[in-house]
Amino acid sequence: MSVIDILSEQDDTLGTAEDLREEIVVDVAVQEVSGSLVKIEFETSVGLCRGHYISSELGHEEIHLDEASLDILQRLFPVCNGAFMHQVNRDWVEISLAEPMHGLPEYKIYSRVVTG
Repeated sequence: MSVIDILSEQDDTLGTAEDLREEIVVDVAVQEVSGSLVKIEFETSVGLCRGHYISSELGHEEIHLDEASLDILQRLFPVCNGAFMHQVNRDWVEISLAEPMHGLPEYKIYSRVVTG
C-alpha cells in the first residue's frame, strides 16, 4: 500500500482561507424604484437590442431603443412601432406592432442595469 501526499499539493493550489475569502465578490442587485433609469439588453434572432426606460409605479414603460436596435426589430417585424416593459413580468419586453396580431412578440431581458 502506498501513501499519496495530497495535502502539500492542495496548499499550493487552494491558498489560505483568507485568500479564498478575498476572491468572493457579492453583486448586490439595485432595486428599481420610481424614477430610476434602467438600461436593458435583450437578444433576438437577428442580434442584441439595447435601450433604456425610466421606471414608474404604473409599469409597462416605453423602452427608448438605440437606432440599431430599432432597425433590428423592424427587420423582424416590419410593423414594429416600439417596445415596452411587460407590465406583469418585469423580466420580459413586449414588442408593440402597428397592426393587430395574435399575441405580442416578447423577449426575455438579457441584462439590466439600474442607475439613480
